Amino acid sequence: MKANDTHAGIGQTDSKGGRRLERRGARIRSFRTLGWLSILSLLPVILSCTGGDGSVADNGGMSGTGISQGSISSFGSIFVNGVEWEVGSATVELDGTSASAADLRLGMVVRIQGDFGPNGTTGSALSVVFDDSLEGPIERDPVDVVPGGLEKSFSVLGTTVVMHQSHTTFANGAGFASLVADDVVEVSGFLDATGSIQATRIELKGSFPAIDGVELHGTVANLMQGASDDGDFELGGILVHYVAAPGTIFSDGTRNGLTDGNLVEVKGTLRINGVEIDASEIEFESRGLSGDADEVEIEGFVTNRVSNTSFRVDGTLVDASMATFEPGGLMVADGAELEVEGRLENGVLLADRVKSEDEEEARKNVEIKAAASAVDGAARQLTILGVTIVADGETKITDERDGDEDFMFSEIQPGDFLDIEGIETGPSTVRALDIKRKVDGNDVELEGPVSALDTVIPTLSVLGQSIPLNPTTAYFDDLGQPRTEEQFFRNPGDVMSGDVVRVRDMAAADLAVLAEADRVDLEG
Repeated sequence: MKANDTHAGIGQTDSKGGRRLERRGARIRSFRTLGWLSILSLLPVILSCTGGDGSVADNGGMSGTGISQGSISSFGSIFVNGVEWEVGSATVELDGTSASAADLRLGMVVRIQGDFGPNGTTGSALSVVFDDSLEGPIERDPVDVVPGGLEKSFSVLGTTVVMHQSHTTFANGAGFASLVADDVVEVSGFLDATGSIQATRIELKGSFPAIDGVELHGTVANLMQGASDDGDFELGGILVHYVAAPGTIFSDGTRNGLTDGNLVEVKGTLRINGVEIDASEIEFESRGLSGDADEVEIEGFVTNRVSNTSFRVDGTLVDASMATFEPGGLMVADGAELEVEGRLENGVLLADRVKSEDEEEARKNVEIKAAASAVDGAARQLTILGVTIVADGETKITDERDGDEDFMFSEIQPGDFLDIEGIETGPSTVRALDIKRKVDGNDVELEGPVSALDTVIPTLSVLGQSIPLNPTTAYFDDLGQPRTEEQFFRNPGDVMSGDVVRVRDMAAADLAVLAEADRVDLEG
């Protein structure tokens, strides 16, 4: 809307909808409260090398406690798999080093051991462990997975990394469009069925060869042991050299026990040729959870599918024969992204709930770019352009304006310019999947399903908000081709009730109001 316009635009009336927090399930979870002596005896089970690649040292598993493994989606304390975990009293370990809760970052794939609250949406963490999936220089400039798409891929130490423009968190100067060859990056994410890492977080560490420290997970092949406690082996296409102690340290295993087929993590220095590592530490690992636990939640990609009820997620064997699938009728396939809940017995996750993360992404039908008009931090909901936005435990919350690494929903203020993606859950109500605080834009945008349509006048509403059309409004079909008003609204025409449309007020005078529909696009 321009400064002298007199239209009554969307967002001028503050309409607050009721609280519609989508809960993650009705099951009541209860766990034993452990004394510190019991905790210390159990910590070796969890405080082993663990990462989003599904690796964990062989340690016998947890018994009588809960485990949650997934990426950090937001803070306050931390949210993982839709559960808000209090971490103030937890031990925290990052890449094998003692740390604090203040060191945890958005997008890190962590493993939490703790007690779930009775409502299943909160928990008290006893330990939080993070181990990166990969660290090293990018071999060649990233390339589009699909030309012009939202994903790019690149290789680090022979491992393919896939990053997503919205789903991957970028830190310390890393960016979807700015990463280039020889950038040294630390990657956290999940292994998919192809062996690629689907990145949830990418942090820029510097540039190779000035920064030559690397970390790599893989399976030992072509081991050649020397006579002086030294030797060489391959991890994929990378040649690893190790020497006698104290030059190379072995943990969770011995150098004499090293054989082909061992899963290990190697830390060391990358030689200038980019394909050889001088190892400072070699840690033995195993993939997936082991032992027993009363309650387990894991996030990851399906591999080794045998049937719709037998497969692995992030390395852990899942028996879903008694599970409820969301959505109903879900067909599990290798490469599908799932969240699985259940109990662990002898290293097998006996699932009672299998939820498709892919299906939720496919249901996304709302995007709003505007300034918030009202915020209720305690209820985790806000009003923007007259629409009520509800954030739950799985909403990813990012601060792209100030770069606040532990940005919380409660820090959002009225007037903050937000980019929100989500799913319509009711009249003028949206469940947020992603909330980004951004530098103020020039345009106000409202994208969502058409909730009311009159093809005669013509008028339309989106998410319950009447769109301020005018004689100069430009219309476009789902192929981006211009349409006249009559073509766009004729019955049957381009637009129908329930279709998703995007409305823009360009160069808006008030970023909290969609005052004028300069352009209306039918989305494909």
